Amino acid sequence: MARLWARTAGFESVAVGDTLPVIIKWETEESIRRYVALNGGGDGDVLPRETLVGYVVELLSKGFPSEGLEGEGSSLEVEQLRAVCADDTISLSGRVVGKGTAGGLRLVECAVGVENDRGEVVARARAVVSL
Repeated sequence: MARLWARTAGFESVAVGDTLPVIIKWETEESIRRYVALNGGGDGDVLPRETLVGYVVELLSKGFPSEGLEGEGSSLEVEQLRAVCADDTISLSGRVVGKGTAGGLRLVECAVGVENDRGEVVARARAVVSL
């Protein structure tokens, strides 16, 4: 299994089982307040869902070229399972779970997991990237 990098990832070079880079985020009361303010309010003690989705996009952008993330046929679904609170450290990781063509598009499917420092799954995501 190879680790994907945005500068070198292309449809031909990607294989099922390849892994995405790992991202680690540590949330503080201050960072959560800042993200809540940027997202127009919400629970000031919990990381906004929009920020969590942004972290998943950040992870994907380290593995694939940005034009692939925004291209026709690309999609992202994020399911948040637990709240992320101050002093939580979360890790995001993912892998390629499918690869194929549809309607002339070359598509790569990825599964992304987000875990907190207690080993609890905080979120799951499914991404399709058009390469």
